[in-house]
Amino acid sequence: PRAEDAPTAPLGVYGATKLAGEQGVAAAGGAWAVMRTSWVFSAHGANFVKTMLRLGAERDRLTVVADQIGGPTPAADIAAACLRMIRVMRDRPDTTGGIYHFAGTPDASWADFARQIMAQAGLAAQVADIPSSDYPTPAARPLNSRLDCGRIARDFGIARPDWRAGLARVLDQLKDKA
Repeated sequence: PRAEDAPTAPLGVYGATKLAGEQGVAAAGGAWAVMRTSWVFSAHGANFVKTMLRLGAERDRLTVVADQIGGPTPAADIAAACLRMIRVMRDRPDTTGGIYHFAGTPDASWADFARQIMAQAGLAAQVADIPSSDYPTPAARPLNSRLDCGRIARDFGIARPDWRAGLARVLDQLKDKA
C-alpha cells in the first residue's frame, strides 16, 4: 500500500491535475486536509458497479482486468469520513492536517470486484481474468492503487470501510430506484 508521503508520479493529465490541486491547497495555508481515495462507486452517476450490472445482465461471460489492485470505496463512506474529519478538526484545532488516504477494504482486483457484484446481484455472468495489456485504455492506469490508510485511522479514528457491505447498500438503493 502506498503511504501519503510516498513519491508521486502521475501517469497522465488527470493525476497531474489532482497533484497540482493538492499542492495548491497545501500552499494556501491555514488548517487543511486532502483525502485521496480510489475506485469510488455509488448508486448515482456512471461507475464500475453500474457498468458491471448492465453487462452482467446482457452477457454470460465478462473479461475483467485482474492485475490492477485497489480498494473499492463507497461514496457514502467517503462523505461520512469527510464529515468526521471536519468535526475533529473543528473540535481539536491542533489536529494534524495534511494528506490522508481513505479506501475500502479488502484490497481487490477489478475482476474480484466484478465477481462480488455478480454474486451480490444474483447475476450468472462468469468473470474471466485478463491482464491490463488485453484491455488497452487511452489513459495509463497503475497496477497498484492500494492506499495505506493508517494515518486517517490514527488522526481521526476512521477505519477502512468494507466495500462489500457498501456494495450491498448500493445494490439495495438501485433496486429501490427500479
